[in-house]
Amino acid sequence: MAVQYCGLGEPITLLQKAIHRAMRVAPASHVMVTAIDEYRKQWQPALWCVRPEHRFVGDSRSSSSLTVAAALLSIAEESASHVVTIIPATCFVVNERVLTAALCHARETLPLTAQGVMTLGMVDIFDGIDEDYLVPTKARDGSHWVVRTIARRPVPWVARHLRENGAMIASGILVGYAGVFATDIAKQCPGLPLKLTQAIARSDAEGVECRVTSELQRDVPQSVLRSPRWCAPAFPQRVLRVKYSGWSGLRSARAVARFSAIACTTMSARNRQEPTSFRSYEDVNAGQNNEPKAVGTETSEC
Repeated sequence: MAVQYCGLGEPITLLQKAIHRAMRVAPASHVMVTAIDEYRKQWQPALWCVRPEHRFVGDSRSSSSLTVAAALLSIAEESASHVVTIIPATCFVVNERVLTAALCHARETLPLTAQGVMTLGMVDIFDGIDEDYLVPTKARDGSHWVVRTIARRPVPWVARHLRENGAMIASGILVGYAGVFATDIAKQCPGLPLKLTQAIARSDAEGVECRVTSELQRDVPQSVLRSPRWCAPAFPQRVLRVKYSGWSGLRSARAVARFSAIACTTMSARNRQEPTSFRSYEDVNAGQNNEPKAVGTETSEC
C-alpha cells in the first residue's frame, strides 16, 4: 500500500493529515485534492469533506502531474490573484503547530515576493534520509533567499556538506499566486490549458469529479508528464526557512521505517501526556488571507 494511506503508528493516515493541514490555511469549501483512480478504495473515504468537483482524478499514474495542473488552472480561472498552497500527502511532521505557522507566514509574506511563489525549506534536528535539498542564494537586492538549485537525493556525505553550507530539505510545499502557476503551465505546454479547462467546465457543470483521462495526455511532452515540476531555477521561487518541525519527505523505505518508529514514540508520549522534545525556535506569526486556496496532492510534487 502507498505510504500516504498509512498512519505510521497513528490512527489517521498521512492523506487525512494533509487534508487537515489544508483546512488550517483555507476553508473546507476551497480545499482541492488530486488523486489516482487506481487507489480509489484508499482515498475516497477520506475525501467526504471535499466537494466532488474539487477532486481531480487521473486514470493512471502518468496523469498525476496533469491532475495538479488541472486543479491550479481551475483556481486561476476564478482569479489569477488567488493564493494557492500545494501540500503533498507523502510526508511526516512531528510539530504541526510549527508547520501551520510557517504556512501562514508564507502567505502573509507572498505579496512582498517578486517571484510570486514561495517554498518551505526544512531545517531539523534529524539528519534527512534520502531527501532532496534546496541550495539557496541571496536575492539580487539581498533582502531574502531564493532557490538556486535542487540537489536530488545526494549521498550522505554530500548531504551533510550541503546542510553545513545552508542547504535545506525540500518540502515540496509551494505557496503562490494561481496566475503564476497557470502562466508556467501554458509556457510548458501551450495546448494543455484549453484541454484541462474544458474538462474542468464539464465537472463544474455536473457537480462531479474532474476526470483527467489518458486522452488528455496526447501531444503533451513527456517532460511535462514527469515529476518534478515547478522547481528552481526554471521556476523561480523564494525559500522560507522552517526550523524544527520534525519533517520527513518519506522518499524511501529507509525513511518510512525510521519515522514510523519516531511516530510510535511520539504517540506513546502523547498517550502518557508527556511532552515531546520537538519545539520551534522560529518565531513566525499566523495570518489570514481573504481568498485562500489549498491543493492537497497524493504524491510529493517538487
